[in-house]
Parts: sequence; structure tokens; C-alpha cells
Amino acid sequence: MRKDDDGGNPQSIMTMTRKRMHRSTKASKFEESMVEEIDPPLCQSLRVIGHSFNPGNQPFIPMVKFLPTKNVVFPPCGPSESVYQTIKIMNTSDTPVFFKMLPDPSKVFRIYPLIGLIQGKSFALICYEFHPKSANHWSFTSQCVLNYTFTNVQNIHLSGKCFKPEITLDNKGKLFFPPTYTGVSSKQKMKIKNNARIPLEFE
Repeated sequence: MRKDDDGGNPQSIMTMTRKRMHRSTKASKFEESMVEEIDPPLCQSLRVIGHSFNPGNQPFIPMVKFLPTKNVVFPPCGPSESVYQTIKIMNTSDTPVFFKMLPDPSKVFRIYPLIGLIQGKSFALICYEFHPKSANHWSFTSQCVLNYTFTNVQNIHLSGKCFKPEITLDNKGKLFFPPTYTGVSSKQKMKIKNNARIPLEFE
């Protein structure tokens, strides 16, 4: 009968115990990582645009159309609300057109995207956001620079109105019920008028 050489060695028993504990720790960490939500990596492409022309010289003459119009009017909204409008820049030529939108310093009007490249016989969609800070009439002239030079600038006029909630109650909010008998109900009507150009909810 063969006797195990390491069976009675305390040092070998401690080594085996440490290995088992290390394996159980790895297993528990793996189980915890499987339970947690892990966001997968996002791969995005970065577009790089450039040219070899001298400064101030445009590569090509841009031939674009702004559809449906260069006068963008936003629907009315309340303070700190956002409404959106979209225009299409159509490239009618065969050569690519680079565009760059100059942003609004007050950030009342925001533009997405600010820069881009329109391939020949193609188009780009520009989204405008109207985010007013207070009730007022807001306007801004957005400049679109084409093909790297300010000699080709198209102006897009943006305008929008912001309103505060304003209502009027009939008879200054006073209701008078005629005298009636015990157990008999009576009804009255009150007219509520919305003086603002935005929808309102009341309770």
C-alpha cells in the first residue's frame, strides 16, 4: 500500500488551501461582473476634411439650394422649452461642398450639425433648436460659410416667440349660486380664456 508523501505535510495542505481560495475569489469576481451591466464599446468614425488650395481661395464654386426657405419660423413655446425646425441644403453640382454654421452666442438658437460635407448631387439636413430663456420675440441670422471662404456666405433668418402662461377667468373668477332647497343641486359655468399662444393645462 503506497503512502502519499504530501498527505501529512502541513505546508502542502496550506498551499492547496490558498490555491482553492484564489480560485473561488476569481469565480466570485467573474460572477459579479456577469451580474453587473456592462456597456459595450462604441465605435465611431471621424471624418477629416482638408484641401491644398492657398488661404482665401475656394476649391470649387458652391451651387446649393436651401429648402424649403431660408426664413425659419419656429412655433411658439414657453420659457425653457425647446421646439425644432429642419431645412435641407441641396448640392446641385457634381463636386462636394463643405459647410460651416456659425453658432448663436446667446445659445437661444442651436444648430445640429455645425459642420459637414455634402457630396455631389446629394443633400444635408440641418436641425435648428429654439430654446428661449424668457418670454420675448427672439431672432437671429445664422450664417452658413461654404467651401472655407467668407465670400460664399448664406444667411438663414431664424425667428421665434416665447410666451408665459396667461389666462383670463370670467367675472374675475367669481361664481354666484342662486338660493335653492336642501338636497337640490345647482350649476354654474365659468369661462377660461387662454391669452397665450401656447397650450396650457389647468387643474
